[in-house]
This record gives sequence, C-alpha cells and structure tokens, in this order.
Amino acid sequence: MRLLTLIVLTFLTSCLPIPEKSEATFSSVYIGTDDILIASAITDSIYQFNANGDFVRVLYRLDLVAETLGALSWSPVTNEVLVAIDGTPDRVIAISTIDGRTRDLAKDAGLTGTIRAVTQLTTSRDILVSEGATIERFNEYGQRLTYAGAWPSSAIANSQTLVALDDGSWLSCSSSVGAKIFPDVITVPAASATVSAPASTTGSYGCAVTPSGEIIISWFGTTTDYLSKYSSTLTNQTHLINNNQGILLDPRGVGVQQNGDIIVADYTKDYALKVDSAGNLKKIIGQGIMDAPYAVLVVPPFTP
Repeated sequence: MRLLTLIVLTFLTSCLPIPEKSEATFSSVYIGTDDILIASAITDSIYQFNANGDFVRVLYRLDLVAETLGALSWSPVTNEVLVAIDGTPDRVIAISTIDGRTRDLAKDAGLTGTIRAVTQLTTSRDILVSEGATIERFNEYGQRLTYAGAWPSSAIANSQTLVALDDGSWLSCSSSVGAKIFPDVITVPAASATVSAPASTTGSYGCAVTPSGEIIISWFGTTTDYLSKYSSTLTNQTHLINNNQGILLDPRGVGVQQNGDIIVADYTKDYALKVDSAGNLKKIIGQGIMDAPYAVLVVPPFTP
C-alpha cells in the first residue's frame, strides 16, 4: 500500500509545471529614441526625459563653474549625443547612448570665442561648431579643418543652433540674422534658402526638422515670441504658437518627436512645452526641475 502511494504521488508531482527562472529585465540603451534632452544654462546640466516627458535623470553636469553648456546635437555616424561646451578648453564632447559615458570629440587651440552650437553633417561627416562670429569645421575624428578664405566660415554670425539635413546641407538659426540653409562645401558657403525673423522679434535660439522635412523655428523678442513652421526651403510660414506669452515667454531650443510633437524650451518660465504639430499644448515638461532650459535634443531613431 505504501509503495502504491509513493507511485501515485510521484506521478502527480511530475505533472506540475516547472517554475520559470526569474531574470532581471533592463533596457539595452541608456538613452533611447524620442527621449528628450534639455540643457540648462544656469545649472550647466543636461536633463533627460523619456518620450512622454517624464523625468529620468540628470544625464550630464559640468564640473567647472566657469564653463557653460551650448547646444545639443546628434552624431548619425556613432549614434552619440554631441554637446558644445564653452570652457577650458572649448570643446565638443560625445555622450554614449549605451551607458552614458563621455569622451572628448573635438578640441583645438584654434577653437575660441563663445561656443554655442554643434552638428555633424550627413554626407561629409564633418562636424561644424559655432563660436559666435564664425563657424569652425572638424573632420569626424575631431581634427580641425581650415580652408583658405572659406573655413572658418563667417557665412552666418551668432548661430545658436546648427542642424544637419538629410540631403547633406545644414541649417543655421541665428539670434541676430534669422535662419539660413547652406550646402556642405569646403569653399565659401552661399545660402540656398533664408528667412528673416518675423516683425518685432530679434532672432532665433532654436530650430529642428520634422520627420516629414518641415522646419520648426522658435523666435524671441521683447514683447513678441513665436513658434513657427516652414517648408523645407524656409517658405510658407505658419505660427504654431502665435505670440502667446502666457505659455511661451522666452523660447529657446526646439526638438521634434517621431509622431510630430514639438518640444520647445522656455528660458524664463523654467520649463519646456510639448505641443502637437498644430501647436496645441499637450504637456509642460520639467517644471520645478530645471532652471533656464536652453538647448533641446529629441533623440532620433537609431540602432544600438
């Protein structure tokens, strides 16, 4: 009888499901597609938010008080975040999307002035860096390039944002002379398209390109501010936020998500707005977290 009982119990327990081994789950990347990165001009920190606009972490912070963060950009070559730094020395660093580690990408004794913007071109892979009056050029390995009478280029002054375009050209948004598109050439660049700042505004601190190729620009002024949309040739102006200083008082950097939602930083209100492609407010990002948000990067699609 005892033997029969053991046989029955053995049969029954063999039919039970085998417990699955518990394994940790984790993201394969530290920074993901559509994440929102915003740099602060006061805390000299880069804040990371997820695609929904929820705070994730302080991604990077400068150690030296005398140094200042400039604009943020993206390397299509190495899938890294590029950061312009006005400091000692002036330089461009790259932040890994895999683990958040940083490395110096471009620095040179010839890189002086007030470093504001950076981008990496899609065709030549060269890196452009705005230093106030001129724009410097580096190759993809961080070596400074000079071409007599052409580079460093004075084609556009006070460039606050540089954007590499898919066709190889590049867009510059200036705080004093509007926005211009230039070809990727090593001779003197001549603008292929240009737009002036709207009436009663001074210039722009931010611009970005939508997935469909339209150009979004933030315009600032003493009493007038706009978030505007243009065609790929800087025509067909449409104001998405039409001088509504109740919500957008001091616009700075701009980024665009894959669904067309637009992120624009407000330097004075200490937050960023998330609006849809028609300019309707969807969310306020970073309120109570950031001080003087300045530059914006929405991370584009990439394969780690």
